[in-house]
Amino acid sequence: MKPLYHGTIYEFDEIDVSAGKGYKDFGKGFYATAIPSHAEKLAIRNMHIAEKRQSFLKNKKGIKLQPVVAYRYNLMFSENTEGLKVKVFKKADKEWLRFILQNRKCDGCVHDYDIVIGPTADAETTTIINEYYDELEESGYSDEVCEKVIAELKPENLPKQYFFRTQEAVKTLSFGRIKRQVIG
Repeated sequence: MKPLYHGTIYEFDEIDVSAGKGYKDFGKGFYATAIPSHAEKLAIRNMHIAEKRQSFLKNKKGIKLQPVVAYRYNLMFSENTEGLKVKVFKKADKEWLRFILQNRKCDGCVHDYDIVIGPTADAETTTIINEYYDELEESGYSDEVCEKVIAELKPENLPKQYFFRTQEAVKTLSFGRIKRQVIG
């Protein structure tokens, strides 16, 4: 069993992978990390985004809204994934870059893996990718251009993320020790 963490502004008792958002690194589904502080940063970032949206609605439409709360969920991951399709990216490389670029273009997923494990493309990564986006597209994600992007990413600093695409994959997560921690 491996501890994982999920940062969010939503309270939940069970995971519904269909509630995930598309256009993400590994596609639409449920994401977790092995680093508690990374989960907290994501939750706080999402809390600030939601607060800005609420402020806009309050100012423009006079809507009274509830305060936004950030949570960190503590989970346990059973690495017994027998019968599931699992993809592991050991590092941020050309294959990983191509994979995330394709998934970020899609509201769902461009793969059929149940679980994907690999580096997180964080905000700095996104900025670098955006700088090269046209060149990547025009080159058909050539090795040469991908290598230039990877060289700037500092892949050794990217935290690992765990992605669960199917409800079967979610069954590898244990809620026996789930803990909601209010943060922010």
